[in-house]
Amino acid sequence: MGENPSFSFWNTQWQEKFSERVRHIRANPQVDYWDKRARDFSAMRKSNGYDYGRKVYRALRSVLDADSAMLDIGAGPGSFVIPFAEHIKFVTAVEPSHEMANLLRENAAEAGIDNYALIEEIMQDLPIGGELDAAFDLVTVSLVFWMYEDVWPLISQMETYSNKYCAIVAEIPDHKNPRSASCCDVEEFQILYNMLISQGRFANVSVVDYRCERSVEDELQYRRFAYEQYEGDITPAAQEKLRREVLAEARDGLCTVATRSAVIWWDRRDVVSLSYGS
Repeated sequence: MGENPSFSFWNTQWQEKFSERVRHIRANPQVDYWDKRARDFSAMRKSNGYDYGRKVYRALRSVLDADSAMLDIGAGPGSFVIPFAEHIKFVTAVEPSHEMANLLRENAAEAGIDNYALIEEIMQDLPIGGELDAAFDLVTVSLVFWMYEDVWPLISQMETYSNKYCAIVAEIPDHKNPRSASCCDVEEFQILYNMLISQGRFANVSVVDYRCERSVEDELQYRRFAYEQYEGDITPAAQEKLRREVLAEARDGLCTVATRSAVIWWDRRDVVSLSYGS
C-alpha cells in the first residue's frame, strides 16, 4: 500500500506549526505550568455554572445516554467531568497535574458529583491492551494535543479506549486575541480536522462560544503566567506593560474572556479504509 499523500501533508503541517511555535516560546508547557495555573483555570471553567463544559456536553449529548461511560483525557479541574457526570453513568478522568487533580476532587465534592474516577497520569503512560481498551462509549481530549509534535499516535490511542465515539475539543485561533496567541497558533482545529478526514474519519464539528468575566487582578495574574512560560522572566517594565494592556481592555473593573472552540467528534466504528497505489 502506498503512502497517504493527504495525511502526509497535514501531518507535516502540524509538525511545522508545532516547531515554529516552539522556536518562539521559552518552553513547551509541562505539568508544572498547569500546577501553577490550576486555581485560576478552575475559576474560569467554573464560571456561569460550568457553562463551557455544559456547551460541550450539548454538542455531544446526541451520542450519549444515561448508561454511557466516558473517558476524559486532560480533565483539568473538572471542566467536563462535572457537567457530563450529571447526565451519564460514569466519567473516568485523566489528569497528570497534581493541583488540577486536587481541584477536580474539590469541585466535584462541591457539586455533589461522585460518579467519577481519577487517574493521575499523562496520556502516553496509560496502558494499552488492558481494562481501558474499548471500555468507554465516548473518549474526549481537550487542551492536550497542541503540546505534542507527533499527534497521530495519540489519536490512535484514544480510539483504542473507545467502543463508539471520540471527540477532540480544540480552540479556534483568534490571532487578534492576546489570550489565545500562546497556544492557538498551532491551528489545532483546522489541521486535526483535515488529518482525521485524510485517515477515513468523517468527523462532525460543533462550535462552542465561551465568555466569562474576571477581575483585573485575575486576568493580570494569568498573563504573568503566560509571559513567564512563553517569553522569559518578567521584569518590572514587562509587568507594567501587561497591567496597562489589561486596564485598557477592562470595563467597569472587569475583563471579558471570549474564546471559540471546535468540538470535533466521530464514530470509530465508521472508519473508512483508504488505499493508495504503490
